[in-house]
Parts: sequence; C-alpha cells; structure tokens
Amino acid sequence: MKISLSKPGHGRPQRRTLMAFTMIEVMVAVTVILLAFVTVFGCMTLGISVTQLTRENLRATQIMVDKLEGLRLYSWDQLTNSTFLTPNFTNWFYETNNIGLVTAQGNGVQYTGTVQVVQVGFTNAYSPNMRQVNITVGWQSYSPGSVNHTRTMSTFVSQAGMQNYIFNN
Repeated sequence: MKISLSKPGHGRPQRRTLMAFTMIEVMVAVTVILLAFVTVFGCMTLGISVTQLTRENLRATQIMVDKLEGLRLYSWDQLTNSTFLTPNFTNWFYETNNIGLVTAQGNGVQYTGTVQVVQVGFTNAYSPNMRQVNITVGWQSYSPGSVNHTRTMSTFVSQAGMQNYIFNN
C-alpha cells in the first residue's frame, strides 16, 4: 500500500511514499515469533524435567551407596542373621536432621527400598563363605507426569572381608 504526500510550503510538490505491511505479512511474522517462543519455552521445560529426573537418579544412587557402605561394616554374623538386618527402608529426597527419631520424615520424593542378602549364584570352593547383597530403590517421579522408577545395586561380601579387619583390630 502506497500513500503519497506532498510537503506544504514549497512551490513544487514533492512526493514521499510510505510503505506499510499487509495483514498477511503481519500474520506470518507473528506466527514465526510465536513458534520461536514456543520452542524456547518447550526446551526450557524439557531441560528442567531432565534436570529433576537426574537429581532423583543421583539421590537414589546415594541412598544405595550409603546402604552398601554401611553393610561393609557389619560382622559376618550380623550380615547373615536375617533378624538383625532390616530388609525394608524408606528415605526421602531431602532428609531431616531428626536421625534418632523413629517418626523422622523428610521432604520431597519418597524412596522405598529393600536389602536382600542371598547365597551367591555360582559354585566353587569359597562360595559358602560369600553372600550377594542386592539393594533396590524405587520412587515415583512427579515431573513430567507420574512415573515409577527403580534402581538396583549389587555387591559381594566375603566372610574374610573388611569386617574382620575392623572387628579384630
């Protein structure tokens, strides 16, 4: 669309042309800008969700390593005694400082786990003196959606392992 104007006060009129965008051009530009914003915000949302899931996975790994490191200090009799070792546990994403309280709870995602001490799955001369420890942790993620997750960690413990060094020295 062109509009011609002449400047007043001059003997001869000058023509100046003003250009404007058509409605279709404006709509195409708005659509392109809208798509760019949707893409940026979608990527930000996905990034935040992936970061949260990674944090939850890391916390599950921390819980399993904590349990396994504690089991390394048990004596052989404690490790093989099914009444001494608690098979189920609960932990949270954010722990509280009320460690000594039975009713202590944390905040955030709740992790539930199991500890299994079983005979090793192979047979040889020293297999009766070994146990396999399996720690499984499960939790329900809240972003994106409600998804159940499970992680497992295993190790072997020997009757002549580190606990003998700690308890005998």
